[in-house]
Amino acid sequence: MAQGFPPENIGGVEVYLKNLARKMAGKEQVFVFTRAKLWNCRHLEMDVDVDEGVEITRLRIDMRQLLDFRTTYQRDDVDAIFKNYLLEKKPEVVHIHHLGGLSLGMIRIADELGVPVIVTLHDHHPFCPRGQRIRNDKRICTKIVLDECLECLKPQTVGLGLAAKIAMYTLAKDRGMQQLREMHNEIGRQFSRVNAIISPSSFHKDRLVEAGAPLEKTVVLPYGLDLSLVDDVPRREKGAPVKKFGYLGTLIPSKGVDTLILAFKKLKSKDLELHIFGEAAPYHGQYDYDKRLKEMAQGLKVFFHGAYQPHQLPEVLAQLDCVVLPSRWYESFGITLREAVRAHRPVIVSDIGSFKEGIRHNENGLVFKTGDTIDLYETMERMIKSPELAERLVEKGIEVETLEDHCAKLSGLYQDSVSARKAGTTS
Repeated sequence: MAQGFPPENIGGVEVYLKNLARKMAGKEQVFVFTRAKLWNCRHLEMDVDVDEGVEITRLRIDMRQLLDFRTTYQRDDVDAIFKNYLLEKKPEVVHIHHLGGLSLGMIRIADELGVPVIVTLHDHHPFCPRGQRIRNDKRICTKIVLDECLECLKPQTVGLGLAAKIAMYTLAKDRGMQQLREMHNEIGRQFSRVNAIISPSSFHKDRLVEAGAPLEKTVVLPYGLDLSLVDDVPRREKGAPVKKFGYLGTLIPSKGVDTLILAFKKLKSKDLELHIFGEAAPYHGQYDYDKRLKEMAQGLKVFFHGAYQPHQLPEVLAQLDCVVLPSRWYESFGITLREAVRAHRPVIVSDIGSFKEGIRHNENGLVFKTGDTIDLYETMERMIKSPELAERLVEKGIEVETLEDHCAKLSGLYQDSVSARKAGTTS
C-alpha cells in the first residue's frame, strides 16, 4: 500500500516499490493498493490493472476534499473502502509504504481483521504531515515541536477560505494545538498495532524514534535495489575531464536545486553544462519552483529535461560526468546516489540526513555543507580541476543490498509477523 505508484508517480521510492512488487510476485501473490491522481475520474473512484504479475488498484483521491485537519490523516471513507478491499483479497500481511493522502485508520482496519501490518517509513510522515521536516524558510526541524508545527501547518485553518483562514489562525491557536495533539495521539494508537516499522537507514531510524516511533518495533532495513540497468552504463573514459554535471530527482525546494544552479553560475569555464532531470511537483502551496529555477538559469548552459522513466536511467547517467544531490532535508536513504556510484559516476552530496551513511568524503564521493552555495561551487571546481579525483572516488564504490537479498529479509519479517499474530502478539 502506497501513496503513489508508477507510471503515474516516478520517484526513487516509487521505482523501488515497483521493483519490489515485481520481484516478490515471482514467489508470492502480490496486490498493490495505492492512492492515485484524480485526472478525469471521480473522487474515490477505483480502477484496476495488472503489470508484470502484480494487480494494482488505484484509488482516485481529490485532495481538495480535505474538510479539516483531521481529514489530512484520518479518512473514514477511505477506511471503509480499504476494509472491503481486504475482505475481498484476504491478504496474509499488509505492508504499508506511505499513508500520505490516505488514512491512519487503515492500520486499525487491517489489525481488526486479524492481518499483521508492517510499515516502512520512507520519510518523516506521519509525524510531520509535510513529510520532510523542513519549513518554508528552508529551516530544518531538528526536533518535532508542536509549537513550531502549529506555525508551519496551521491545522486550525485547513479547509477554510482565505478570510476565514486569517481569522482562525489569529483567534484559534489553542484549537490548533489540540488538533496536533490529537493527531500525534492517533499516530501512537495506530503504531501500537503494527508488527514492525522499517527504516531504510540508521540515521532515519533515530529521527523516527525521536519523533515518537516505538523503539522496540523499529528496525533498519536498507532498500534492495535492482542494479541491472546501472551496471551496464559505460564507464567514463580514463582521464576525461568533468564537464557535465547532473541532478536527478523531483524539483521541489527541499531538494536544493536552486543552490546547485547558483553554484554552477559561479563556475568560470564556458564549456561546462548542468543537466536537470526530474518532474516539478507542487510543494505545499508552491507551484512555480521550476519556473523560478529556469529564470535563475537564464543565460547559462543549464538544460531541463523533465521526468524520465526508470528504463531511461542508463541513458541519463551515461551522458553525465558527475551527479550532484544538494538536498536540504533529512534524506532517509539516497537511492540516486547509490545508482550513480554503481554506474561509476562521481557524486557530490550535501552533508545532511543519511547521505553520510553512504558517502564518505574524499573516499567514495565529495560532501559539501548543506545550502552553502560557495562550498558547493568550490567542491564542483575541485572536481573539474582534478579528473583523477573523479576516477579515484568511483573506484571505492558503495555497498548496496541486492533486491533478491532484500526480498528474502522482507519475507522473513512477514513470516515472523504472521507467526506473532497467530501467537496473539504484535511483536
